Amino acid sequence: MNIKEVRELLDKYNLNAKKGFGQNFLIDDNILKKIAFSLDDKDYQAVIEVGPGLGSLTRYLVKSYPQVLCYEIDQDMIEVLNDTILEHNLTIKEGDFLKSNVEKDIETYFGKQNVCLIANLPYYITSPILLKLLEEVPSVKDIVIMIQKEVADRFVAKPNTKDYNALSVLIQYFTNAEKLFDVSPSAFIPAPKVSSSVIHLSYKDKVSLSGDDLTFFLKFNRNIFKQRRKTLVNNICASFNISKEDTSKILLENGFKDTIRSEALSVEEIVNLSKIFKDKLS
Repeated sequence: MNIKEVRELLDKYNLNAKKGFGQNFLIDDNILKKIAFSLDDKDYQAVIEVGPGLGSLTRYLVKSYPQVLCYEIDQDMIEVLNDTILEHNLTIKEGDFLKSNVEKDIETYFGKQNVCLIANLPYYITSPILLKLLEEVPSVKDIVIMIQKEVADRFVAKPNTKDYNALSVLIQYFTNAEKLFDVSPSAFIPAPKVSSSVIHLSYKDKVSLSGDDLTFFLKFNRNIFKQRRKTLVNNICASFNISKEDTSKILLENGFKDTIRSEALSVEEIVNLSKIFKDKLS
């Protein structure tokens, strides 16, 4: 969908991009095709899209996938989608994705099968959407999303870099994260104030933690990055019921200096330390 077509639709339905819903309409057909067809080699039979808006990406998804389920919160956009995309393999679900039982919806609309998610996400709710997918929607195995470049850089960041944080660790623990390409603000109307990136998150077949161990790891990871200027020892002591002396001793016994900062640790090292501290605190 090019800029002329987008403007014609907005004029026809007397619409404007709504800031409250984070609406920026992608107008570069080449980019839309690259996103929509990015998982064609995976042979998925069903795809989920969050926030289809005017349907620029949806028009390509319905051509590429036998079944498409879209979540749209804006009633005005639902009217446009119903009027302009007539393919029978499209289901539009009105409502807030974050409040939806997505796993149940997948079973209702697609049956018991693995699906992918492809979307140009509203930037202000990128993290809550991804956390929901990671924690509540095991049937989604691949994610391709357009997000703010700054956030994408965090997803793929390595230790000892300014972008590496708790979100980097979380994403890289559950998925293999790959940044596909960057997108200029000029590819949208209205143009956002930030650059964007398209990123692919492929779920790992197996992760090492489950149950209480996983719950503690999520808490441990979140807390050790709370204050970047503090050492790992100080962040742990501020968040858990353990003395500085005991924390330092545990780190030294496991080959870490007690002056180390959290951003110097690999994902695997953080996972292992979470197991050690969980046992010590039990």
